[in-house]
Amino acid sequence: MQSPVDRRPDQDVTRRDALVRSAAGLALFAGFGSFLSACESTRVSRSGALPNPRWPESPTATRPPTRQPYEPPRPSPGWEAPPAPSGVTSRAVWARGEPIPSRMDPMRPIHRITVHHDGMPPVALTSRDDVARRLEQIRASHLQRNFGDIGYHYVIDPMGGVWQGRPLNWQGAHVARQNEGNMGVLCLGNFEQQHPTSAQINSLNAFVVEQMQRHRVPPSAIYTHRELGPSLCPGRNLQAHMVAARAPRSGALARAF
Repeated sequence: MQSPVDRRPDQDVTRRDALVRSAAGLALFAGFGSFLSACESTRVSRSGALPNPRWPESPTATRPPTRQPYEPPRPSPGWEAPPAPSGVTSRAVWARGEPIPSRMDPMRPIHRITVHHDGMPPVALTSRDDVARRLEQIRASHLQRNFGDIGYHYVIDPMGGVWQGRPLNWQGAHVARQNEGNMGVLCLGNFEQQHPTSAQINSLNAFVVEQMQRHRVPPSAIYTHRELGPSLCPGRNLQAHMVAARAPRSGALARAF
């Protein structure tokens, strides 16, 4: 076990969803930078009814303002993003910076997978440009917290697209003190308030099954964030799906292993 002195800065992810789960008067902040991104561990209780689910097809979801097309980043000379698995969008498409190795630890053999939501106020992500911007915003927020890169290894968008996050050769930063050998998979959305789309669920199931088979991870080692630490992540609606997906004999993940 490492001592606090030996531990890298992004090994201890201690707060999840605190700002997006504060009092109703603070529910909508001005601008993305007003709150921390990515399913932060909660230390506050929650009461009262939640809003009805909202997702891209809902007119009540916040739509990003019209912007210029997203411009792919220009990597530093001599640096290339590690290859992404087949069917996964490379981080080179969206990340405007490289990982910072001095803030990270090498990944150990993968023996578990943890599923998350981003837990932020809902927005409509209806294009690849929307998703690319969202991922870069999350990455920038994580860098401000002294992480070496975005904390998750893979991201699944509401259209069902799978995106490469932190290169898999680096340990993630997505569950406090539980990151060793733990692949982090983020589903974009706030599933306390929304329901994941069918396309997102189908991609999540297929991708997790593929990773289970590749790394020999059994269904019993597929977790959600709240099962490893104090958090509402991945939200009640995605949590319900994950419970069903791991059910012996009937679950999509259990049947595939």
